[in-house]
Amino acid sequence: MFNVKSLVAGIALLLLAGVPAQACTVPADAGRLAHQVVQRINEERERVSLSPLRKSPTLAHVAQRHACDNAAHNRLSHIGTDGSSPGDRVLRAGYAFAFVSENVAIGYLSPGRVVQAWLQSTGHRRNIFERRNDEIGVAVAVGRDGRRHWVMNGGKRRVARHVSRLTR
Repeated sequence: MFNVKSLVAGIALLLLAGVPAQACTVPADAGRLAHQVVQRINEERERVSLSPLRKSPTLAHVAQRHACDNAAHNRLSHIGTDGSSPGDRVLRAGYAFAFVSENVAIGYLSPGRVVQAWLQSTGHRRNIFERRNDEIGVAVAVGRDGRRHWVMNGGKRRVARHVSRLTR
């Protein structure tokens, strides 16, 4: 004879395992928030005589997908739930890079606060002031618990090199 409680618990686990993560919630003012983060980062770079970063729609798209992934799974990680690294994600989006960096954060309500937190973290600060970055993409998503998940991707595109062949 089988245990009815065990059977019910097993069926519940199977049903829950098959439920996909909730869709991403993006704040209505996400574009403005991302713009303010980029603005603040460029102000900080200017203070140390670095060139401003140009907005990259591709890097912003990659950042949004990763912010949504983190938010949907209520986690904070540079590794995607599919096992992808920041480099994997930007390559998948068609961004052939010479350099790529990523900052992530959770829970900060304002662009100023998230940038300040990144500036107080050695690794994140290094990414903000990285000389090899010349483009940036920033995104924010909201998790099921209401906390904001922020992602900043910095990058530099790889320069295509054309090799000419000499013929005899």
